[in-house]
Amino acid sequence: MTRVLKSIARRWTTFWFEPATPTNLAVSRIVVYGPLAIFYLLHDFSAWGDVSSALYQPIWLFRTLHLPVFSTSVLVVMQAIWKLSLFMAAIGFLTTASCLTSAVLGLYLLGLPHNFGQIYHFDAAIVFTFGVLALSRCGDALSVDARRRTSRHDSATVPLASGEYTWPIRLVWVTLSLVFFAAGVAKLWTSGFEWIASDHMALLLRRVQYHISDADPLTNWGSHIAEHPLLTRGLAATTLLVETAYPLALFRTPLRPVIVLAGIGLIVGIRLLMGPTFEHFLLLNAVWVPWDRVGARLRARVRRRHAAKFDDAACQDGSSSRRKAIHV
Repeated sequence: MTRVLKSIARRWTTFWFEPATPTNLAVSRIVVYGPLAIFYLLHDFSAWGDVSSALYQPIWLFRTLHLPVFSTSVLVVMQAIWKLSLFMAAIGFLTTASCLTSAVLGLYLLGLPHNFGQIYHFDAAIVFTFGVLALSRCGDALSVDARRRTSRHDSATVPLASGEYTWPIRLVWVTLSLVFFAAGVAKLWTSGFEWIASDHMALLLRRVQYHISDADPLTNWGSHIAEHPLLTRGLAATTLLVETAYPLALFRTPLRPVIVLAGIGLIVGIRLLMGPTFEHFLLLNAVWVPWDRVGARLRARVRRRHAAKFDDAACQDGSSSRRKAIHV
């Protein structure tokens, strides 16, 4: 029994704190913050300051912390600081402060619309990810801060592999897994097998054609699919399978890339057929990519190409030298 417990504890510790280079965390920081900084650049949160208080229905966070709805002028300043912090976090300038600012202000600004009756499905995981990155050492590589430290010491210092670069990635993995799993469990909890066997999916595909979602679907394919019961029930079954099985991606098995790609396909399918905008959510899948191995393979490929070109050039020089010798 003791041996089993030690094995479980060892695997648990390895999962969270397996030594890793800072590359994966650094690239994930860039992929998450960069596109979000561009997306939110023209997004205006200040309009919520003019919404009538009669429509205000504070969510748990705002109610518990007694957070007010600030005036338009205050929101303008807050969102300007937040957007700047997203860009600074993306390039890794004053990384810790930038990530902390983006997490705190993002929690407020992204949570603000939820107090007026509209629930956005795509930004909760983003807020959690901001919090994780704010507590991590995501600026130790591929950042302005890292470049400044190198210049200051006049030598290229590469951070050693550490568990500090692993646990943030793993925590975002767990967050994504819980989001998908909770969605699947909610379907089973409320409807059971009827969520698949009934015409519920067909009704959803038809209903979203009438501009009721936060965004219209990108195609009208859903209305055509709804005419075929086998297709709609197949979609419902696939959705439930992917969501409930998603936590299996946490384990180091060949199923991980299959499940992650299936989750991406599910989000893309929802956007095409049903409308809700999950594009932001897709960015978080960057944490699943082993960027250090990708970089190593690319560098190896470049070296092989250079070596092949060098060999070709050497062969051509040798051939031309022989031809000159024969001519002489």
